[in-house]
Amino acid sequence: MSEVKILIVEDESIVAMDIKHRAEGLGYEVTAITPSGEEALEHVADNRPDLVLMDIVLKGEMDGIEAAQKIRDAYDVPVVYLTAYSDERTLKRAKITEPFGYIIKPFEDRELHSAVEVALYKHQMESKLKESEKWLSTTLESIGDAVIATDKNGKIKFMNPVASQLTGWDHDAAIGQPLDEIFKIIHEESGAPVDDPVVKVVENDAIIDLPPQVLLINKKGEPVPIDDSSAPIKDENGSIIGVALVFRDVTQRRREVKEREELLKDKARGELSSFMVSALPVFASNIPPQIRDNIARSFADRFEKNMKPLFLEEMEKCQINKGDNALADQKVLFQCYLSWISEFMSNLGIVTDTDIEKRKSYLNFANCPWTNEESVSPIFCLICRAIVIRSFTWTSLHGHVEQSQCLLDDNDKCSFEFIISWDDN
Repeated sequence: MSEVKILIVEDESIVAMDIKHRAEGLGYEVTAITPSGEEALEHVADNRPDLVLMDIVLKGEMDGIEAAQKIRDAYDVPVVYLTAYSDERTLKRAKITEPFGYIIKPFEDRELHSAVEVALYKHQMESKLKESEKWLSTTLESIGDAVIATDKNGKIKFMNPVASQLTGWDHDAAIGQPLDEIFKIIHEESGAPVDDPVVKVVENDAIIDLPPQVLLINKKGEPVPIDDSSAPIKDENGSIIGVALVFRDVTQRRREVKEREELLKDKARGELSSFMVSALPVFASNIPPQIRDNIARSFADRFEKNMKPLFLEEMEKCQINKGDNALADQKVLFQCYLSWISEFMSNLGIVTDTDIEKRKSYLNFANCPWTNEESVSPIFCLICRAIVIRSFTWTSLHGHVEQSQCLLDDNDKCSFEFIISWDDN
């Protein structure tokens, strides 16, 4: 057995020498005997024993309990109390210092040996636990994601620096607060609060992801787009004792996705427009009118087969984004349609604008990539007409579309007029 160094703090010299002999007889090294708490602190600072045997009642201004607390806080040396007092008040004071043992005088050698060995073992296990907790805390504080841990009732127990930064809450101010006071999340589209992730995790005993398009409202009231997952924290028996939330700011990721989509859209728009502008006139310029009409009808049918399902999905999304009552609002539907047809035409290189009146509305082409100084290609005009007129029928609005101006009629503009009978008039 390697020698364990023990400091004895006892103000009665005869008792102190007896304890020293007993300890040395058990194979321990006694580094010193000190009669006061002040001297004990000095000795621990200079010699750092493995354990302190501390009498609770000492002469001087500092009793054993106060000395033990200072030794534990400053040097993390385990203390075992030695005392002839076992009253409830003394025990309560002693417990506050979290001693590693408590021996009532007089005691036998085996009691001293057991108390010392148990204290050393407990201190060793506590040190390992503290080291593990330090590693865990350092890891959680160092990772790039925001981390919040709560108890099973949703009270915050831990928050790393990234979480503090995103929520705007200082760590110390957040600890002990209900999660929904610090981690306020809403649906981006509707603005409605998102269900408490702690409640969902505890109820389902499973990892729960946030719904898409969620905003975190920080302490300043600023929205931050995030994604998140929440997982249960369990004890050794499998019981849920808390919830861990891991989330991240996705502002930059959204920006990159949008930029990538725009690049792809620009590329597709350019390729489609270039193809149609350069290729179709080659075979369409001299086609007889009847054949051109057949081509336009065939195009309209294929256009409907391929685009109508996507069109209906986009209309539903657009109406939902406009609010709860928008699905039943025909004017909202028409606005969504105009946005869709304008976007579709932009993919063909056509810039459009709209002019909305009470009974009539207009879709005007601000440019046309299919003209040159010499002529207008009829097939392109027919295709544009087929796109607008056919797509409007998919809305089921009560009305029709007329082409009010056409480039083929020597007009300098191409324009479509929507005549709609609104149900509320």
